[in-house]
Amino acid sequence: MRRVAVSPRSEVGAPLPLTGRYSVQGAQVRAGIELWARHRATRVILLDDRSNPQQAARIHKQLVARGCRLVLGPYGSDSTRAVARVGAGRVVWNHGAAADDVQRLPGVVSLASPASRYLVALGRAVAQLRPAAGVAIATAAGRFAEFAAEGLKQHAAALGLELVDDIEEADTLLACGPLSWEIDLFHRIGRRRLLGGCSPALAAFPQLLGADPEGLLAPVQWHPDLRTQPELGPAIVKLDDYLAAQAYAACLIAERCLELDPDQPLAAAQRLRTTTFFGSFELADDGIQIGHRLSVVQWRRGRRELVALETS
Repeated sequence: MRRVAVSPRSEVGAPLPLTGRYSVQGAQVRAGIELWARHRATRVILLDDRSNPQQAARIHKQLVARGCRLVLGPYGSDSTRAVARVGAGRVVWNHGAAADDVQRLPGVVSLASPASRYLVALGRAVAQLRPAAGVAIATAAGRFAEFAAEGLKQHAAALGLELVDDIEEADTLLACGPLSWEIDLFHRIGRRRLLGGCSPALAAFPQLLGADPEGLLAPVQWHPDLRTQPELGPAIVKLDDYLAAQAYAACLIAERCLELDPDQPLAAAQRLRTTTFFGSFELADDGIQIGHRLSVVQWRRGRRELVALETS
């Protein structure tokens, strides 16, 4: 049987954190990309960036030079920031970076809501579950956490929340930081108050926490129970984690933009207004994703249940 060579122009590539500090998230991203590839009968090249921004930038450049039909960005705001800076305006299909400054970089096309809305979404859920709550914010170092904290500070009063500096005086603590940092904080702080953070959004969180996550809140970009009437792609995708869902949706958006304008896909993305199973897609003039809406889940009886939805 004659073997047919696969042209790079039929391939889709991505740097992926299969090892390192983002490996848990990388496994979900891989699941989303590979499911899309099976649905599209497309070959994918996923290369381990080891959760290292410089390695992610090298791999992204390598895959672009190879001539892949499209190359997705990496996972993580630090890695995507490095890729965008090296790319000097070349399109970066961003599924895994929410930091506001990254979404504003030239060439970046973002699927997810920005970091500045993460704790606002959590605050909205807290206002429903515990009106007039006293809320403390705990953040790790880094720009992602800074954007998240600043967003809540700007909107707390409108949500009816009082921000307090002393954790001991707060009846709610909202955290934003790396996975291991948040898990360590949750273990240290105990369950004497309502707790929320970014890491409880992960499907694998109970195993990572090593304890029952009952009551913990988290913002999510997508949830399997959400239903849309998409203009683009399937209405239902069998995934259990928002990281996988946003990677799948990034492939849908990138492919559509390449269909609309093969020579200028970035311009097509900037004009595009559409919906996928992941939600709405629309970029502001500065590159921030403004169409998509966050949701909030709470761990109840071993599953993540929706408790709040963004409406604007």
